[in-house]
Amino acid sequence: MNKFFKKMVVLVLVATMAMMSVGCYGSFALTKKVYNWNGSLGNKWVIEIVYLVISYPVYGVAGFIDSVILNSIEFWTGSNPMSSVLKSEDGSQVAFNAEKKEITVSYADKKFIIGMVNGKATVMNEQGVAIAYVESDDSGTMTVKDMKGNVLSVQSKADMMAMVDAQ
Repeated sequence: MNKFFKKMVVLVLVATMAMMSVGCYGSFALTKKVYNWNGSLGNKWVIEIVYLVISYPVYGVAGFIDSVILNSIEFWTGSNPMSSVLKSEDGSQVAFNAEKKEITVSYADKKFIIGMVNGKATVMNEQGVAIAYVESDDSGTMTVKDMKGNVLSVQSKADMMAMVDAQ
């Protein structure tokens, strides 16, 4: 038993040193996503039961992947592959908030939030005031209108597919 205990201590120390030698702390984005998913499952009893069932295998694997792979990538590149924020070289960024089901677009000194309001994709300013919304028809045509109903832009399905293909 004493030899087994010493081997386990050495194994734990080696594993700890291996994870620490990566040289970064990181944001643990994958583990946070698992945690947020677990917390969104309903009442406290459901959350606790699911946590107890998945805590060791799922949180353990997510923590290991974060520690060894994703946080290393974040350390060397400056961004975590699990991040929900995309940044460009000019400072523009797009952030996805899955909990609120919103997209925030920031560029120059402007910030816009896109979210669902009354079943329509709605563009809001930084203060949350709706400034435009999008309607679509059965053909896939998207029409952007201001809050008074004036048409600002119309894009057919073919136009949008061409934009996607151009990327």
